[in-house]
Amino acid sequence: MNLEILKIFIQILLSVAAAFLGAWLASRRFRNERWWEKKSEAYSELVEALHDMRWPSSEHFDAGIEHRDLPEEYSQELWQEFRKARKVVWKITESSSFLISSDVLKAVQEMERGLSSARNADSWVEHLDEQGDAIDTCLEKIKNIGAKELGINNA
Repeated sequence: MNLEILKIFIQILLSVAAAFLGAWLASRRFRNERWWEKKSEAYSELVEALHDMRWPSSEHFDAGIEHRDLPEEYSQELWQEFRKARKVVWKITESSSFLISSDVLKAVQEMERGLSSARNADSWVEHLDEQGDAIDTCLEKIKNIGAKELGINNA
């Protein structure tokens, strides 16, 4: 009789332990998935903002190469979008520092140095080309950092 009670007690104890272990593992997996989603979202928003920064330079560069002028209103709108996207890049970089790699901040700072250096270009088209190169370089670095950090192959 005592042996049967002991067997039942051990079975109950093992069942409770298995239930707690299962719940703990499920909770941990859920937290890890949510963390990955937040990182993924931060990188996606950062890449989108960098693309938004790149577009004005590209439009003006194409117009310069083709010897045509962009309408003033459109040009102002493009540069407004550039400034807005630049703010978004910094906002994500600074506010997500606990989510994303510190290498992202280095890449953005390097881009800013490239944008500053572009101001010393000899011509408007050269300025736009250097500005675009700085953004493109940052974009590639961010994509590579994000892919590595998120565990995504062939990104």
